[in-house]
Amino acid sequence: MHRNRFKRLFHSVFTKLLVIILAAGIAITLTIVVSFSIIRFHSLSQLDRNLLLYTEYLIRDLGDPPDRDRAAEIARRTGLSIRFDHPDGGWQAGALPESRDLDRAWMRNKGKGVWIGRHRKHHLIRVSHGGGDVMFVASPAARHHENAGLILSFMAVVLFSVLGVAYLLIRRVLKPVRELEAGVAALSAGRLDHRIAASGSDEFRDLAEAFNTMAKRLADLLASKEHLLLDMSHELRSPLTRIKVQLEFLPDEDVREALHADVEEMESMVTAILEEARLRSSAAALNMETVEVTELIQSVVEEFKDHPPGIVWEGSEAINIQADWDKIRMVFRNLLENAVKHTPADGDPVSISMALEGDHVEIVVQDHGEGIPESALPHLFEPFFRADSSRSRKTGGYGLGLSLCKAIVDAHNGRIDVSSSPGKGTRVVVRLPVSTKL
Repeated sequence: MHRNRFKRLFHSVFTKLLVIILAAGIAITLTIVVSFSIIRFHSLSQLDRNLLLYTEYLIRDLGDPPDRDRAAEIARRTGLSIRFDHPDGGWQAGALPESRDLDRAWMRNKGKGVWIGRHRKHHLIRVSHGGGDVMFVASPAARHHENAGLILSFMAVVLFSVLGVAYLLIRRVLKPVRELEAGVAALSAGRLDHRIAASGSDEFRDLAEAFNTMAKRLADLLASKEHLLLDMSHELRSPLTRIKVQLEFLPDEDVREALHADVEEMESMVTAILEEARLRSSAAALNMETVEVTELIQSVVEEFKDHPPGIVWEGSEAINIQADWDKIRMVFRNLLENAVKHTPADGDPVSISMALEGDHVEIVVQDHGEGIPESALPHLFEPFFRADSSRSRKTGGYGLGLSLCKAIVDAHNGRIDVSSSPGKGTRVVVRLPVSTKL
């Protein structure tokens, strides 16, 4: 489950758009950083050229050999540090960097006895002059580096702010998509009255209106189908009654009994259709009373005591619910009839158990028959649906049993679920609210 959620999140439109914006933000940031580095590199190169030109002027100003007093004056006015190294002794003017081993600095030979380099943000120029080496040390502009750091920090804050605003805007823009997804899920679950709020003036509004139109037409189509089926069922009652009366005048008893059985079956189908329609339209069709579940199930199990492979009833606790005795009894009778019908006579017996789960009672019917194909499970509660496509009377009725069971359980504010494994059996779970009346 968690893996599927992660997979859906990874492949969602929202995630893709966010990744695109994030990638664009990173690309913009890298472009700015690279551009800033290139500008800085060219600035440093230009600084080096300017320093070399300035150094030529300073060398001439120092004289040959270099004058120490003149060097001190130049250091005071320019802020440069000047060091003169000579075999007979050297001197320095200005404050050299503390704890800086300038002799270990990497220097590039610029020709004509001139070397240039940098050492820990200090610019160094060494010139062979006056029988020794004159080194000029230019300290970094501390304020410049602080400003650069502030600029980069400001850029980072602005970038993340833009990404945050983009995130919120994407969520807002794609909100209709999430609502549409919820609407499709509601429609798939059978809630045909679900509608999506159509707002704005963009394509999402058109999509929401199209969805609402589709949902309304689908609901109208299914309602028309139910009304047609209901009207036909009503109209069939009268001719079936007349046929039953006419059958009594047939002289051949065998023919009369066979036709009478077929008419009874048709009448049962019509009754089931009408009953389901009433239960779906209103809970007023229920005759509610306090029902003791154990007593009700035991009365149903008694009907199947002589039907192989038998039924094992696991329950003894007295639990009361508010229900229609006849309707709930019909639910468990249909479930046990299906379980017995689809379990081999020499197989394991069908089991029915009961347990109290919070404010609901949970009744489980488990058989060990051939099971139901996974593709058929989502359609089990649809009217006239049968997992056996052959429509054989040996393997099932007319496909209204489970549909009627669901209509009854829904009318009682309960829930019914089916799980099955082909070759291992089927498990039906019915959950009904426990009575709060004493």
